[in-house]
Amino acid sequence: MNSPHTNNRVYGYDLLKALAMFMVVFYHFQMLNFSFEPNTFYFPNFNKIIQLICAAGIPLFFMVNGALTINNKTTFNKVIHKVSRLFLIAFFWTIILRCGVIAILLGRGQPNSIYGFIGNYWFLISLANVYFLNYLIQISPKWVGYLLLIIIFVLTFINNFVWDIILFVNPDHILPRWGHSGLFTLYGLVYSRIGAYLKHKNLNFTICTLIFLLGLALNIFKTIAMTNHNGTVFDGVNASFPTIGALLLGIALFLMLKDVKEPFWPSRLIKTIGLNSCGIYLFHAVFVFMIRDQMIATFHHNTFPLYVILLLAIGVTLLCAFISEGISRTPGRVLLKL
Repeated sequence: MNSPHTNNRVYGYDLLKALAMFMVVFYHFQMLNFSFEPNTFYFPNFNKIIQLICAAGIPLFFMVNGALTINNKTTFNKVIHKVSRLFLIAFFWTIILRCGVIAILLGRGQPNSIYGFIGNYWFLISLANVYFLNYLIQISPKWVGYLLLIIIFVLTFINNFVWDIILFVNPDHILPRWGHSGLFTLYGLVYSRIGAYLKHKNLNFTICTLIFLLGLALNIFKTIAMTNHNGTVFDGVNASFPTIGALLLGIALFLMLKDVKEPFWPSRLIKTIGLNSCGIYLFHAVFVFMIRDQMIATFHHNTFPLYVILLLAIGVTLLCAFISEGISRTPGRVLLKL
């Protein structure tokens, strides 16, 4: 944990990335009981409400990335290099981990489509798209960037919220294919620009708390509407990224934590997790699958108390961070550097 790479970093951003990565790991366990009963009005229980907070996870990554990169002038060659690196890392680890370890050693089967292959590490692909779009905005007149952001925001966040209201009022209404859309994850561009805008903004803790609670309430509202419409428990995390609820959750947490100063004892640990967030993202699924399979085989059921999943998520996050830190001390670090 005393890596020289942890020096001179913005602690608040590392704290945000550590929290976001924990949320991703926690969500991917999918071993909580949500108390769903078919043909009854669904309202999320405590387990589901806690999981819904994880809708801020990936948005926080986009926001931190935007805060760190958008205001830096770049060139076409640098952007192409960055985009190519992201694609290379995503595809390399998909072959090694998804098609190798997870498919063969853990018996999960190979991806059954091109989308299944490309989408395995979809966040890295989305981040590559965001980098390229931000470059295009940088070299375009300001009105082009504003117009693009408005179009994406309306077709995703606003559109999805309108349809949440329609389905809450009438769960039997037919939801069109575009009724819940992420516009091929282009919502990430909105999060990255918001992160850059909020980089030097501040709100007091009380207002941030109210924004957080409103965001959580809106995500609960969406989960109720979509669950009663579909007849199955709505995901509420990955599926909620292009929603106003997740947006407000991300904004609140970003403003609360971005300027946090280093405490006296866990700062090295937080920095290590933040520095190795890419490695955690790449490696955690292997350990999540292993643990899930072992727990189901041992206890013969697939749901466990919230505190158990929280502890497991902390353990997997730390384990993957240390593995990534070890690799970063070898030439293999080029396969983890974004």
